[in-house]
Amino acid sequence: MAQYIFEGKYQNQSTSVKVKLLLIHFEDEKKVHFIYSPHLDLTGYGINFGEAKKSFEIVFEDFVDYTLKKETLGKVLSGLGWELKGPAKKPKRVIAPSITSVIKNNKYVSEIFDKYPVSTYHQEVGLPAFI
Repeated sequence: MAQYIFEGKYQNQSTSVKVKLLLIHFEDEKKVHFIYSPHLDLTGYGINFGEAKKSFEIVFEDFVDYTLKKETLGKVLSGLGWELKGPAKKPKRVIAPSITSVIKNNKYVSEIFDKYPVSTYHQEVGLPAFI
Protein backbone atom coordinates (compact mmCIF):
# COMPACT_ATOMS: atom_id res chain seq x y z
CA MET A 1 0.00 0.00 0.00
CA ALA A 2 1.32 3.46 -0.88
CA GLN A 3 2.08 5.67 2.07
CA TYR A 4 0.24 8.97 2.02
CA ILE A 5 2.62 11.60 3.26
CA PHE A 6 0.47 14.69 2.96
CA GLU A 7 1.37 17.64 5.08
CA GLY A 8 -0.67 20.80 4.99
CA LYS A 9 2.03 23.33 4.25
CA TYR A 10 -0.03 26.47 4.72
CA GLN A 11 2.17 29.15 6.27
CA ASN A 12 1.14 32.53 7.62
CA GLN A 13 1.61 34.57 10.77
CA SER A 14 -0.97 32.62 12.75
CA THR A 15 -0.47 29.34 14.54
CA SER A 16 -2.04 26.19 13.20
CA VAL A 17 -4.49 23.61 14.47
CA LYS A 18 -3.48 20.00 13.83
CA VAL A 19 -6.19 17.75 12.43
CA LYS A 20 -6.13 14.18 11.18
CA LEU A 21 -7.56 13.67 7.73
CA LEU A 22 -8.54 10.44 6.09
CA LEU A 23 -7.21 10.47 2.53
CA ILE A 24 -8.57 8.05 -0.04
CA HIS A 25 -6.52 6.97 -3.05
CA PHE A 26 -8.19 5.23 -5.96
CA GLU A 27 -7.79 4.75 -9.67
CA ASP A 28 -10.74 4.99 -12.08
CA GLU A 29 -11.40 2.89 -15.14
CA LYS A 30 -9.35 5.31 -17.30
CA LYS A 31 -6.32 4.80 -14.99
CA VAL A 32 -6.57 8.34 -13.56
CA HIS A 33 -5.40 8.45 -9.94
CA PHE A 34 -7.37 10.41 -7.37
CA ILE A 35 -6.69 11.48 -3.81
CA TYR A 36 -9.83 12.56 -2.04
CA SER A 37 -10.42 13.98 1.42
CA PRO A 38 -14.00 13.19 2.42
CA HIS A 39 -13.68 15.44 5.49
CA LEU A 40 -12.93 18.49 3.33
CA ASP A 41 -14.61 17.30 0.10
CA LEU A 42 -11.40 18.08 -1.81
CA THR A 43 -9.89 16.05 -4.66
CA GLY A 44 -6.57 15.95 -6.46
CA TYR A 45 -5.89 13.87 -9.54
CA GLY A 46 -3.13 12.89 -11.97
CA ILE A 47 -1.75 10.17 -14.21
CA ASN A 48 -0.02 8.55 -11.23
CA PHE A 49 -0.05 8.68 -7.43
CA GLY A 50 2.67 11.38 -7.26
CA GLU A 51 0.78 13.74 -9.58
CA ALA A 52 -2.47 13.14 -7.70
CA LYS A 53 -0.70 13.95 -4.40
CA LYS A 54 0.78 17.19 -5.80
CA SER A 55 -2.62 18.14 -7.21
CA PHE A 56 -4.26 17.51 -3.83
CA GLU A 57 -1.64 19.69 -2.08
CA ILE A 58 -2.42 22.56 -4.48
CA VAL A 59 -6.18 22.14 -3.98
CA PHE A 60 -5.71 22.06 -0.19
CA GLU A 61 -3.58 25.23 -0.16
CA ASP A 62 -6.05 27.02 -2.49
CA PHE A 63 -8.93 25.98 -0.22
CA VAL A 64 -7.18 27.37 2.86
CA ASP A 65 -6.10 30.60 1.09
CA TYR A 66 -9.56 31.25 -0.34
CA THR A 67 -11.51 30.56 2.84
CA LEU A 68 -9.07 32.65 4.89
CA LYS A 69 -9.35 35.62 2.54
CA LYS A 70 -13.15 35.34 2.55
CA GLU A 71 -13.15 34.69 6.32
CA THR A 72 -15.33 31.64 5.79
CA LEU A 73 -13.15 28.70 6.88
CA GLY A 74 -15.06 28.15 10.12
CA LYS A 75 -18.39 28.34 8.32
CA VAL A 76 -17.24 25.94 5.57
CA LEU A 77 -15.86 23.43 8.09
CA SER A 78 -19.08 23.61 10.12
CA GLY A 79 -21.05 23.01 6.92
CA LEU A 80 -18.95 19.90 6.31
CA GLY A 81 -19.87 18.56 9.76
CA TRP A 82 -16.79 19.69 11.72
CA GLU A 83 -17.15 20.70 15.37
CA LEU A 84 -15.51 23.92 16.51
CA LYS A 85 -15.06 23.89 20.28
CA GLY A 86 -14.72 27.28 21.93
CA PRO A 87 -15.27 30.81 20.58
CA ALA A 88 -16.02 30.98 16.84
CA LYS A 89 -13.07 33.31 16.15
CA LYS A 90 -10.51 31.23 18.06
CA PRO A 91 -11.70 27.69 18.75
CA LYS A 92 -9.61 25.65 21.14
CA ARG A 93 -10.37 22.39 19.31
CA VAL A 94 -11.38 21.56 15.78
CA ILE A 95 -12.83 18.07 15.35
CA ALA A 96 -13.47 16.42 11.99
CA PRO A 97 -16.68 14.41 11.63
CA SER A 98 -16.52 10.62 11.83
CA ILE A 99 -16.05 8.83 8.53
CA THR A 100 -19.33 6.98 9.05
CA SER A 101 -21.24 10.27 9.24
CA VAL A 102 -19.39 11.56 6.16
CA ILE A 103 -20.29 8.41 4.21
CA LYS A 104 -23.91 8.68 5.37
CA ASN A 105 -24.20 12.37 4.38
CA ASN A 106 -22.17 12.35 1.15
CA LYS A 107 -23.37 10.08 -1.65
CA TYR A 108 -20.09 10.58 -3.56
CA VAL A 109 -18.01 9.04 -0.75
CA SER A 110 -20.13 5.90 -0.54
CA GLU A 111 -19.99 5.67 -4.35
CA ILE A 112 -16.18 5.67 -4.25
CA PHE A 113 -16.12 2.84 -1.71
CA ASP A 114 -18.73 0.87 -3.67
CA LYS A 115 -17.20 1.34 -7.12
CA TYR A 116 -13.40 1.32 -6.71
CA PRO A 117 -10.75 -0.52 -4.73
CA VAL A 118 -9.38 2.14 -2.39
CA SER A 119 -6.40 2.65 -0.12
CA THR A 120 -6.83 4.88 2.91
CA TYR A 121 -4.49 6.57 5.34
CA HIS A 122 -4.88 9.01 8.21
CA GLN A 123 -2.57 12.01 7.98
CA GLU A 124 -2.18 14.90 10.40
CA VAL A 125 -2.30 18.30 8.69
CA GLY A 126 -2.23 21.86 9.90
CA LEU A 127 -5.09 24.30 9.46
CA PRO A 128 -4.56 27.94 10.43
CA ALA A 129 -5.90 28.80 13.90
CA PHE A 130 -7.87 31.76 12.72
CA ILE A 131 -11.40 30.57 12.39
